[in-house]
Amino acid sequence: MSFTLYADEQMTREAVSPYQLDFNGTGKNEFRLYFGSPYSYETLKPKSDEQIMLIPASRLKKWQPESGYSFGNIVEPTVANGCMYQVTGNGRTSINEPAWSTELNSQCSSGGVIFVNIGAKFQPEDIRLSLTQSGLDKATPGAFLALGGQLQGGKAIPVFIRITNNDNTPRSDRSDPCIIIRLNATTTETIAHSGKL
Repeated sequence: MSFTLYADEQMTREAVSPYQLDFNGTGKNEFRLYFGSPYSYETLKPKSDEQIMLIPASRLKKWQPESGYSFGNIVEPTVANGCMYQVTGNGRTSINEPAWSTELNSQCSSGGVIFVNIGAKFQPEDIRLSLTQSGLDKATPGAFLALGGQLQGGKAIPVFIRITNNDNTPRSDRSDPCIIIRLNATTTETIAHSGKL
């Protein structure tokens, strides 16, 4: 799909879709991406919503029995306890779920997989999205960013992003990002065009 987040205003470098947010520590991190399509002959419309929306969403996975895990994978218990746990090596879980501890850096295991508590899990509410830098202060944490009822390609829309680590402990999901920015259900229409792509 051509309509996505880009790292540059010219829309030549795609910012992986869905865009994975790297918290990696305490405090606030602000940056700007660009949403759009480099092709002016493309039009984006929502499928069922009134607006095209960028939505902060969790991609944190629940622990699974009898499953293979790799170093760096991050999960939460099947009954969430507010913490996230990182795999310390490759292995396969047993049928029994670990006895999860909420104590930071505590370890637990299932089968051949050891999990370490790496702190409070990241939430979509840790993200603010805005069309302007100054709008970040007023943006509702975790809220979607409306981009309009229809978008024409060829013009990049700046998207300002603020990530806040609200926990006092440095936390990172760099190995297995837990929060993404996703696009709601949309459809792209293409009109006939001539010339090079």
